[in-house]
Amino acid sequence: MNSAFSTTDLTKVYQMGDEQVVALNKISIEVPQGDYLAIMGPSGSGKSTLLNLLGCLDQPTGGSYELAGHSVGNFDDDELSKLRAQQIGFIFQSYNLIPYLDVLENISLPASYDSTSKLDANKAQQMAELVGLGDRLNHKPLQLSGGQQQRVGIARSLANDPAFILADEPTGNLDSKTTEEILDLLDDLNQQGKTIVLVTHEEEVAARARRIIRMNDGEITSDERSKEPVVANLPPEEKSSQKTTSAQWSNSLANLTKSALQSMVTHPLRSILTGLGVFIGVVSVIWLLAIGEGIAEQAELEIMELGANNLILSSQKPSQQDRSQKGDFFISWGLTENDYRKIIDTVPSISAAYPTRELSRRYASTEHDKKKVEFLGCLPNYRDLHNLQVSRGRFISEEDNRDKAEVCVLASGLAKKLFPFGDSLGRTVNIEGNLFTVIGEVAPRSALKDDGKLGFKELFNDNIYLPLETHWDKIFDFYYKGYDGSHLISKLTLTIGDQTKLFSVAQMIRDMLIRDHGIEDFQVTVPFELMQQAERAKMTFVALMGLVAGISLFVGGVGIMNIMLATVTERTREIGIRRAIGANKRDIVFQFLVETTVLTGAGGLAGIFAGLLCAPAYNSLLAMIEDIAPTLYESLPTAMQNMNPVVVPWSLPLVFGIAVTTGIIFGLYPARKASRMDPVEALRHAA
Repeated sequence: MNSAFSTTDLTKVYQMGDEQVVALNKISIEVPQGDYLAIMGPSGSGKSTLLNLLGCLDQPTGGSYELAGHSVGNFDDDELSKLRAQQIGFIFQSYNLIPYLDVLENISLPASYDSTSKLDANKAQQMAELVGLGDRLNHKPLQLSGGQQQRVGIARSLANDPAFILADEPTGNLDSKTTEEILDLLDDLNQQGKTIVLVTHEEEVAARARRIIRMNDGEITSDERSKEPVVANLPPEEKSSQKTTSAQWSNSLANLTKSALQSMVTHPLRSILTGLGVFIGVVSVIWLLAIGEGIAEQAELEIMELGANNLILSSQKPSQQDRSQKGDFFISWGLTENDYRKIIDTVPSISAAYPTRELSRRYASTEHDKKKVEFLGCLPNYRDLHNLQVSRGRFISEEDNRDKAEVCVLASGLAKKLFPFGDSLGRTVNIEGNLFTVIGEVAPRSALKDDGKLGFKELFNDNIYLPLETHWDKIFDFYYKGYDGSHLISKLTLTIGDQTKLFSVAQMIRDMLIRDHGIEDFQVTVPFELMQQAERAKMTFVALMGLVAGISLFVGGVGIMNIMLATVTERTREIGIRRAIGANKRDIVFQFLVETTVLTGAGGLAGIFAGLLCAPAYNSLLAMIEDIAPTLYESLPTAMQNMNPVVVPWSLPLVFGIAVTTGIIFGLYPARKASRMDPVEALRHAA
């Protein structure tokens, strides 16, 4: 008769401080296939230690142990785990079912750790029916009685069709009726040819076995056989072909992901707290980048409206020190008509020029109303500079400017205020005592607010456009003439044909005006340079936001580590169960890493979803601020008021990848800690 397993001088010694405790002393037994062995003895006799050694959960101090023809004394952890998964089925006194898995999932669990297992859903269901649980397949352990839970444990022990079954006090927690039912099941399994080793304190239970070994103080005191082992006519064993690595990993990953999700559902508050740090980090990255991108785009849009090939020269009031150098009677400052003529005549690469004279806080009146406005004297090409759309009538013409015609074009909003009851075209507006005929209206357009005071401010909504020559001749100007006796200019925009010459032309004009004016009563602004500054500011903002987000994710990672360390302690017994049914250290590491990945992945996906709501949330917040605190709203930069957050596409996969990586990195230590637990100690841990 073939041997199921045998031990020779098996010894186990524990070091307790300075003393050595001999738990097993040279145990030699041989168990043939089909035997049914009961091990009895008082507490501390060594029977549980022997069972742990037979189950490959522990290593002996001395002696040898052969199982299914393999000497397991020198096996490493992977080999021992493989042996437990394929050759041994455990039945525990306290059932040791995974609480968040249902009956079918608990029965199928050993197959996750055996690449040769033939168990599938149908066979798992058949095993459940075999032990009388066909109507309890989707029940969790807490929904079952003690006897039903033990039946699940028996079915689980048979999942991978092991060579023999180790039962540790399988009826210790059951009533007499259920005890009989469980023992009948074990008898049936033995009759089918299964080798069974049963540890018990009860003589009635031991009497069902074919052989009884009694132990005391780590030694065998008696070995009595009452029946011969079963000689079953079993068909030749068919070795299942080993699953491919990819199929095995795919199946294992699917099972572990499902277990991770079930664990999350079982502990919702803990899962939410674990993912919260990652959620906040992901949302902060997406929102901050979206807001930064929106502000940058708005700033670039405003700058582009000024023209990437343009230079803007504007009059600027000089400092008191500079004015005092010009004498007590110096009151006029800024650009002049002569400056304009000299620049377009002498400076190369200029393809267009747009001079304006602007006088704000002046009054215009009609028979209906009187309004504070801005008089803007310009040439006809000013319309092209700012892409003004004429909604009614026409814009100023060359003839109007040449003839100093008393005509004007109104901003459409202003026209409605001055002429609330009719058409403005052909009507007259009283400007500085002169009646100007309205020849057109300009459609509304967004303002150039120039928060940086760089000389390009233009509101458009209160403008009355006049021919420049008419403005100079008919509109009262406090300063009247410039330093050189010619008319004053508020702003001169120049278009440079060759963008590569922008900065050299700007420097040339700056040097010319300093030389002619003697003081710096002007300002030169290069929109292209502003764009470059905006881009640099954007990159700085992104870097700073990345740092903030990195800190958020780091804090989230620390939170994940704390929660997972607590989870490992809480699930110590589960770790022992998984190790007993065949999981190796790598499986345990992978299990907890999958759980942290699922948690951080869920937090990351939730963060991405919330991040995509950035624009509506931002606009709602601005609207609320405008309603509740209008003063605060007005104090916000224009770029923030008009900005619409733009979610950066590349930030979504990047931040998700970083979040998951953070979870893996910070989950690695708890996972490794879990994998290093002693299976025997883990199984003893209080549930």
